[in-house]
Amino acid sequence: MQEVVKTSVKRKQNSKRQRRRRRNMSMYILLVLILVVGIGFALSMTMFFNIKSIRVTGDTAYTDQEVYAASGIQEGDNLMRLDTVSVSNSVLSKLLLAEDVYVKKHFPSTVDIIVKPCVPTACVAYEGGYLIVSAKGKILEKTSQPKEGLLIFKGYIPEFLEPGQMLTSTEDQKNAIYTTFLSNEYAADLTEVDMTDQYDIVVYYGDRIRFDIGNANEISYKLRLAATAIPRLNDSKKYNLRMVGDNQISATQQEPAVTTAPENPTEPESTETTTTTAAPAA
Repeated sequence: MQEVVKTSVKRKQNSKRQRRRRRNMSMYILLVLILVVGIGFALSMTMFFNIKSIRVTGDTAYTDQEVYAASGIQEGDNLMRLDTVSVSNSVLSKLLLAEDVYVKKHFPSTVDIIVKPCVPTACVAYEGGYLIVSAKGKILEKTSQPKEGLLIFKGYIPEFLEPGQMLTSTEDQKNAIYTTFLSNEYAADLTEVDMTDQYDIVVYYGDRIRFDIGNANEISYKLRLAATAIPRLNDSKKYNLRMVGDNQISATQQEPAVTTAPENPTEPESTETTTTTAAPAA
């Protein structure tokens, strides 16, 4: 007699129903989470995290109220929606003497605006006088005479002249030359850089030493070479320096100015010419 195997149809149906319920429950939980996150995000962009405090720090010439006005931030604005880059750019464009501006959010309701002031660094000559420029190249003011203590640049040919604009030359190579001198530690003793001819650059150490460094190649090396050669010269005399080859500097004593012509002129004072080979300090 054939054996009959019985199966439970009801058990199979219950198993399918349970799996379907679990899938539905997972979808339901996911939808609830999405809804909760969406509501939380909407509330954070509207009701929550509204600005209650704006703090200004930094040694500047501006009052806190002037910085507030330049930033465009209002109490009650939403901290989540605040664009810190736009705020920084707004302050920089409206406050001439601001060199750097950093904006930081502090949840739940505070904004810090950190303002760093411009430091006059260079005088750039143009046809109408001089531009006083900050370390990052922001034009601060126009003057008829250079300011004492600032490095003077001649022959730069600035493209823009108005305070608040960024300094740039009509000739790209002169931008590079300008930046190289400003960033070089051996340029600290210079008083003037004349780049009228960018292939025959001349620098001055006060009114005592003129150094013809030639083209813009290896400016840093040439300045280091001069820094080792100058201390060997007579500090009571004036000199013209010139590069000789790749690693030598020729030093020629400047002839004294002649103001009168005596009836019986004597032999003129001879000039001193030396060639110094100096290895730059490591």
